[in-house]
Amino acid sequence: MIKGTIFNIQKFCLHDSDGVRSCVFVKGCPLDCIWCHNPESKSTKPQMTYNRDRCTACGRCLKDCGGRSVVDGNVVIDRSKCTACGKCVENCLANANEICGYEITAEDAFKEVIKDKMFYDSTGGGITVSGGEPSYQPEFSLELLRMARDAGIGRAVESCGIGKREFYKEAAELGTTFLFDIKCMDGKKHKELTRVDNAHILDNLEYLFEVGADVIIRMPMIPGCNDSEEDIAAICQFLQKHEGKYRYAEIMPYHKLGVGKSKRLGEDAGYVHETATAEDKKHWQSLFEKHGIKARISE
Repeated sequence: MIKGTIFNIQKFCLHDSDGVRSCVFVKGCPLDCIWCHNPESKSTKPQMTYNRDRCTACGRCLKDCGGRSVVDGNVVIDRSKCTACGKCVENCLANANEICGYEITAEDAFKEVIKDKMFYDSTGGGITVSGGEPSYQPEFSLELLRMARDAGIGRAVESCGIGKREFYKEAAELGTTFLFDIKCMDGKKHKELTRVDNAHILDNLEYLFEVGADVIIRMPMIPGCNDSEEDIAAICQFLQKHEGKYRYAEIMPYHKLGVGKSKRLGEDAGYVHETATAEDKKHWQSLFEKHGIKARISE
């Protein structure tokens, strides 16, 4: 049986390709975007999250744990000693602790997804494999897509495009819709923002265009990072070059939910900004329209 590590199966999603969908979020991503909205997805391993706002510092979580102490009425965690064993979750009465990530077979994950087939059938929906990065767990992700094809439900993958070519080839042959991120066109700047160059990413996207895959372009817009008129003009030039090869382009406005998630992981967020405003969204759309691209705004 093919196994993978995921951190959530979210049902009744409406903004991750067509119709009503169930999203399977896999863990692990080779990119390290400074604004990451799902920092809990970066590591392939299960992780312990701690919500200080819920904690009563009762000390029950110290039992069976050698990595915690209570100092001045606050729980202090030595994460170098945490093995994500889950004892703190079992002992906590305030639900302040949670293990993010668990191993599951593709078959068991799909059994959960297929429970809502009636909604997929009536709305043209299906499964979306997201993350993290699905191509980082290729065998697991592709097995889910095969099962979806065999069950006659829609298939989509949300990807940063960094995976091996074979992953995209096999996924495309399975009739997958690709929600493909373009974060920045300039390779040097892309590396500064994500720690990874974008040459291979763009090569994979060009390949999907060549084979006629169903592609939706998603563009995370991060204030002060990749939303300058120069940045947007470069993306528009690329989109114009490939007009007709993708279904539509969608702006993904920045939100700061990842900041709180980073805190619960015991990490510092790499980028902190106020959530994008209606004015920000209108401004971004106007810049795209200025260059002849009618970009949608994601909810």
